[in-house]
Amino acid sequence: MKSLCSLLLLSCVLFSCGQRTSSPPTRIIYSKKVKDSFEIYINAPQNIDTNKKLSAFYYMDANLGSGKKLRELLPNPEFSDKVNKTIFIGIGHIGDFHVLRRRDFILPEINNGDTAGASVTYGQIENFYQFLKTELIPMIDSTYKTNSTNNSILGHSLGGLFAFYCLFKNEPLFRNIYALSPSLWIDNYSIYRFNHLTQDSLNKKNLYFSCGGLEIFNRIKTGTNEMDRFLQKQNYPGISYKYEIHSGKTHNSQVENSLDFILRQK
Repeated sequence: MKSLCSLLLLSCVLFSCGQRTSSPPTRIIYSKKVKDSFEIYINAPQNIDTNKKLSAFYYMDANLGSGKKLRELLPNPEFSDKVNKTIFIGIGHIGDFHVLRRRDFILPEINNGDTAGASVTYGQIENFYQFLKTELIPMIDSTYKTNSTNNSILGHSLGGLFAFYCLFKNEPLFRNIYALSPSLWIDNYSIYRFNHLTQDSLNKKNLYFSCGGLEIFNRIKTGTNEMDRFLQKQNYPGISYKYEIHSGKTHNSQVENSLDFILRQK
């Protein structure tokens, strides 16, 4: 019964993330690490100051609801301070995103503190991380003048789980972590068993995570509340974080509220 409930919840998470967008990607690239191709959406400032480095902002599900909403908000003059000094890079799956998100954003098994994918279609989160680290980010850094010490990563739902994976990796790849309604409950909260954060870590991180106040039956709010308690208890000196619950909002309707906050940050 517990397994059936988890499967139903995972199905709800996958279907609630929105439909594909019609806007064309900037390019399609093939990953040797994942052995699959991805749509890449790049939004750079119109007038780039060649004397200044851009911050790179990477976001998951670029061709689904949360990615589309982010790009819709970028032209808003209220966000110009951040947009004018940031290059936004979206990563979208090609094919059945229900299957592909389970492949790339989930870590089902932890052995000796590291991940072990259950199958080629489930739990291959480290391959996707290595795609970003060794393929996509170097490509962006070689094309644009970027500040590699100020990379950001954003994900919604299962993408939010991946954002926490990036945090718990305890590597300097991403300085700013944004997790919107993260599916922390997946596989009995295995994300905690993966945690590599330490009290003496030199990798300073800024973390923002959020949920909708109505996200009760999908386990999201329970998971984010628990993460808030965990971070308060651990009190990692290298992590500065904000947790926000958007009253009256659901899994999808809270996305715009969270993005509004994120895009106003300097």
